[in-house]
Amino acid sequence: MAMTSFASITAPYDAFIIDLWGVIHDGTALYPGAADALASLTKPAVFLSNAPRQSFKAQETLDKLGVDRAHYQAIITSGQIAHDRLKAEKKFSKYYYLGPGKDEDILSDLEAYESVDVEEAQFVLNTGYEYDFQPHEEVLSTLQKLLNHDLPLLCVNRDYEVVKQDGTQMLCAGALAQEYESMGGNVTYIGKPHAIAYDAAKKHLVGAQRILMIGDNPDTDIKGAKGAGIDSLLITGGVLKVKHGALSEKAARKLCPDATHILPAFAL
Repeated sequence: MAMTSFASITAPYDAFIIDLWGVIHDGTALYPGAADALASLTKPAVFLSNAPRQSFKAQETLDKLGVDRAHYQAIITSGQIAHDRLKAEKKFSKYYYLGPGKDEDILSDLEAYESVDVEEAQFVLNTGYEYDFQPHEEVLSTLQKLLNHDLPLLCVNRDYEVVKQDGTQMLCAGALAQEYESMGGNVTYIGKPHAIAYDAAKKHLVGAQRILMIGDNPDTDIKGAKGAGIDSLLITGGVLKVKHGALSEKAARKLCPDATHILPAFAL
């Protein structure tokens, strides 16, 4: 049953797992009211993001935006999960990096791994397009080259796209991975909605009986929450607002029937 009050929705829960992009910020600015809503939560909260970089970088962004560290327990990013998984596995050592320069250092502290040309690579580490707002068609030749070398691709950001508050949309690694898969490539995904992401978040919430996932993406946040057996709050002011405009609760529920609760914003 959906409710209309932020306080009445959150009150029954022991802990919260919260998405970042689309709920708290859009990469460069906080959503109106988000900081106050976060501060109002009296139970433990962790951030779970599909950001393709280590967690300390996500924390640096929150620091710059003025989000008080006292208001959350931890930050788990898909980039951190991928980093830690590769550190533990050490299956392959040479990878071709496919993504923007800002995330190229994701494995820089792991001496066992080396970024190499396609011809030497054992797998592809995909954090996104080669640069922000790169046209999708422009990268197809690169994907074909990777496929010609039969390279498995590790997608470190399952999101297909993210949006800014002004409506600007940017494709993410998930769009490339989906394309590569359609071409016949072997793809492994890291991050929401997969269990590995929710299990990582739950490790910081030991003892919590009722956990609420708060996110704006039905395909990752809400689907992942359902798979993890926890309730969810769909925020319609992020990616859905850009795609469909301001949604009524009825319209939002038709788009995302699995959401336990629905609100237009993460705000009081």
